[in-house]
Amino acid sequence: MCMQEAMDIYIADVPYDYKNKSKRRPALVVAINNNYVTVFKITSKYNKKSAAIQKIYYPIKEWQKAGLKKQSYVDTHITYSITRAEVFKRQPLGKLSDNDTINLYQFINDKS
Repeated sequence: MCMQEAMDIYIADVPYDYKNKSKRRPALVVAINNNYVTVFKITSKYNKKSAAIQKIYYPIKEWQKAGLKKQSYVDTHITYSITRAEVFKRQPLGKLSDNDTINLYQFINDKS
């Protein structure tokens, strides 16, 4: 069994913001608590989003190194709490690179 860590990327059922449904998608682990994992959702949809939405999407520069299949973005507007069992039932896709981790933190701090 692998060690689960922050900045790992897993496939998980992430809830939609305003619907009582979820979508299976890549999720970036931000924190691991007793029973829950805090994640940001990852999306590849960017170009058709409004400028306001694009401003809160961090572009993953080393997306291939992170185990993703195409250019992807961390949606930083909200975190989601998902059960550990749901997130960790699959092997991780990959991990955010050190450079992307540093840049993501800077991106979030610049937005605050």
